[in-house]
Amino acid sequence: MMTGQPEILNKQNGLSRRDLLAWGSATVAMSAWPACADAPRRKIPVGVQLWTMRQEIAQDLAGTLKQVAQIGYRGVELWFQKWPAAKNLKQIVSDYGLTITSAHVGLTDLLADFNRVADYHRQIGNPALVVPFINNHQKLTEDDWRRRIEEIRQVARLGTEAGFRMLYHNHAFEFQVKVGGVEFHKLLFDSIEPELLQAQIDVFFVADVGRDPAALIREFTGRVKLLHLKEKSKPGEKAANTELGRGVIDWPAVFAAAEEAGVEWYLVEQNCEDRSAIESIRISYEYLRSQGVV
Repeated sequence: MMTGQPEILNKQNGLSRRDLLAWGSATVAMSAWPACADAPRRKIPVGVQLWTMRQEIAQDLAGTLKQVAQIGYRGVELWFQKWPAAKNLKQIVSDYGLTITSAHVGLTDLLADFNRVADYHRQIGNPALVVPFINNHQKLTEDDWRRRIEEIRQVARLGTEAGFRMLYHNHAFEFQVKVGGVEFHKLLFDSIEPELLQAQIDVFFVADVGRDPAALIREFTGRVKLLHLKEKSKPGEKAANTELGRGVIDWPAVFAAAEEAGVEWYLVEQNCEDRSAIESIRISYEYLRSQGVV
């Protein structure tokens, strides 16, 4: 007695069985379409690495951070030649509504007196410590490189146990040096557990050694939370790096990879050889605005 029932029900709704089949096929096809290219992108907040304004912060820290906030930056990654009193630094950052994302702290300092370093950064509310560089890297033997890995593992474990996110920031040499036939950057992150050490990828240095920044960011999906945005100048330019959007890096590809990889903060950095640091970071911010990043 079921014969004919579907046709009767369909006609009651003004649709034939053929109509419903066609509608169902269209629905399945639509569900298979990719997301619209114009869909809102995941907004990643943007901060600035204070090394960019090293001259300005040495003369007027509060005034410099005020200008950073006025431009529109939401956070700062700390770097100081001489660290200010914790109470004063925390107050200045708070006064201008900025977030401390992280801090670059030398490996030597972390090894020499980790408890003192940790106490200072707890006081200012900094959640992340970044090993920014390996000193005297030009003179290191393979055994020295392996010792550096163990030292980084040591401070990464100490920092993690103390409640900090621990990261290593690359330059170019990590991709050029090989230890036992393995690129040092790969060996470092293969040797230390992801739960202890994350990568702070500097886009400029990756591009500078001829690598694809977007591809590397995707390789570190889930392990790259803080990304340095630094532009590589066009061939023939006097300065090695310049403001975002004025060089050769494919920034839309970088932004897409960062969103997929789980990046939580963009951090603008530049040597600022052609103009004042404040003007440079303003130009970079306007480029980010033009790309819909901010």
